[in-house]
Amino acid sequence: MGRKPSAAAAAAAAVDDEALAATMPADLLAAADCGGVHGHALFFDALVQLIPPRFYLPSGDEDRPWYQGLSKAAKAAMKAQSRANVKAARRARLDPSAPPASTLDLLKKSVADQAAEEEDDDDEENSGEESAEPEGKDGKKAKKVEEKPDIMYANVVVDPKEARRRKKRRIKNKKKELEQAKRLQEAKQDPEKANKIAWDTARRRAAGEKVHDDPKLIKESLKKEEKRQQKHAAQWKERQKTVDKQRKEKQKKRTENIRERAHQKKMRKIEKREKKLMRPGFEGRKDGYVNE
Repeated sequence: MGRKPSAAAAAAAAVDDEALAATMPADLLAAADCGGVHGHALFFDALVQLIPPRFYLPSGDEDRPWYQGLSKAAKAAMKAQSRANVKAARRARLDPSAPPASTLDLLKKSVADQAAEEEDDDDEENSGEESAEPEGKDGKKAKKVEEKPDIMYANVVVDPKEARRRKKRRIKNKKKELEQAKRLQEAKQDPEKANKIAWDTARRRAAGEKVHDDPKLIKESLKKEEKRQQKHAAQWKERQKTVDKQRKEKQKKRTENIRERAHQKKMRKIEKREKKLMRPGFEGRKDGYVNE
């Protein structure tokens, strides 16, 4: 049998019960008065209400940094950013010139930020709907018109005829550039026009465009292009002569081979005919009749 509690212990327990009853809210007191399973359920629900929600409700992932799985540099950057944010918040809190921020002000700011984020999300959804492909009268989706980028790519020419045509066009374009450069040189005599031309040239070069405005350089380039074309034309003629010569030699050899084969065929026929004229029992062939 256990020992009975002393009078002092009983008095202390009574005092504790009275203090707990004084600090208990009305829900706990009502649950304690109720008996049975329902009373126990109400009692535990009331106990749960005493726990602040921040201890059992998950907070946003953006509010707490996750260092696991990050590199050392990323962790260091996040920690440095956190320290900087803490220092900035401390300065703002201790700044005497700044007005004191109450809980109501912070709540209003949070609500305003959330409303701004929702408006941004709505704008993104509307822009996505507007960017959908429009449909025509027949219900088919209209083709998208792709904008050409401001990038120039090199063209690979496979057809030699097309290459020659491009060379001719290039020479014509250079001649036009030479005329334009001469006109620009004449226009540069006017200081106002010269300043305008200089700015236009600088802007075009800054955009990555090749500006040919020097007549002397254009003439040299044109001469080089003409010499190159003349050289290529001479090489082409020499190549054509070589090809014609080889073709004639092959034709001559073929004719000689045909003539030689025909001669050999004819000689084989003659040899075969003479063998048939040989008489058995005689040596050689007799000229004339046998009875002579």
